[in-house]
Amino acid sequence: MRRTSIWVLAVLAVSAALVAGCGSGAQPLPKTGGQLLPVPGNPSGKIVLTPQGAQRLGLQTAPVRSVRATAGVVIPFASIVYDPSGHTFAFTSQGPLTFTEVPITVDHITGNLAYLRTGPRAGTQVVTVGAEELFGVQTGVLQQT
Repeated sequence: MRRTSIWVLAVLAVSAALVAGCGSGAQPLPKTGGQLLPVPGNPSGKIVLTPQGAQRLGLQTAPVRSVRATAGVVIPFASIVYDPSGHTFAFTSQGPLTFTEVPITVDHITGNLAYLRTGPRAGTQVVTVGAEELFGVQTGVLQQT
């Protein structure tokens, strides 16, 4: 019985410490080392990162591939971002350390690949790692420097 009490106290202590970190004493959100810039005709703007910011986010990209059988394109499943309304998009690289949101329409997903009805053109670089963090920059969840 005593051993159980010690475990219960340990779990409560850890839980209290975690909850305390959620209050006003919590650490600030990580700085991305980038900025969100307006783009005429694109309400989402573009994100421009510093080299250190891109490294902190661990960004990786891959090219969009064409699918001859359907005349569509395929992207890694990890590239898909869902906004709170359920809309889907991917972040594409517009140049060194510059990223923009591109709406996509997913036809179907097979394994780690998403086959698109609409989206970026074949050859465009899409973000495969770090897209959620870019969405955080875009929506103001992650701090910018």
